[in-house]
Amino acid sequence: MSQQSTIVIAGHAAGFGDALQERFEIGGYHVASVSRHGDKRWATDLRDPLAVARLFDKLDHDAPPVAGVVHNAMQFHRQPFMQTTAQTLQEVWQSMVMTAFNVSQQAVTRLQRQGGGSLLFSGASGSLRAGPQFSAFSSAKFALRGLCQALVREHSHEGIHVAHVIVDGLIHSERTTQRFAQADVAHMIEPSDLAEQYWQLFHQPRSVWTHELDVRPMAADA
Repeated sequence: MSQQSTIVIAGHAAGFGDALQERFEIGGYHVASVSRHGDKRWATDLRDPLAVARLFDKLDHDAPPVAGVVHNAMQFHRQPFMQTTAQTLQEVWQSMVMTAFNVSQQAVTRLQRQGGGSLLFSGASGSLRAGPQFSAFSSAKFALRGLCQALVREHSHEGIHVAHVIVDGLIHSERTTQRFAQADVAHMIEPSDLAEQYWQLFHQPRSVWTHELDVRPMAADA
């Protein structure tokens, strides 16, 4: 591929977002890194469907055709259930589910026109199992996984590869080491290694598409 295709990183953040951008740029893609407070060219509140529509209209005019999206928008939240407000639950859902819904509706329209592409979504440990104090976070991650499964069954025949990546572990970054001070850096996921997995997913032949990938670092006692 060359600069004739665009990859949208929806929910770019330092660390993994930087690694994704670097990997796809090395691979010859134009990368549009989207967040609310990042690159001013693409700054967008992905929770707002009208703002997302404007973003994709701008991409149509100012960037090569969109070949796919990596959805990495997330709001980490840990709080006892009885202290979690309805507003908090709604905010967490909007950050992960509504953003994915909005981006997917815009992306699918464009991928249909060009005969296919890829939609990759970042899940977490909470996509499969919910622990105490994770009612808001895990319920949103469960819903994101369900959205991905629906997209697979509805749009795969159009050449659109949808994959949900369960990132079962901490991704090494400055923010992670600050938030989880007791965690062992040696057993975190390296951003560049994870970005390589997304790259490989993005370029899978159609006869062997993976629709869910489960990754985790080597266990400390392995």
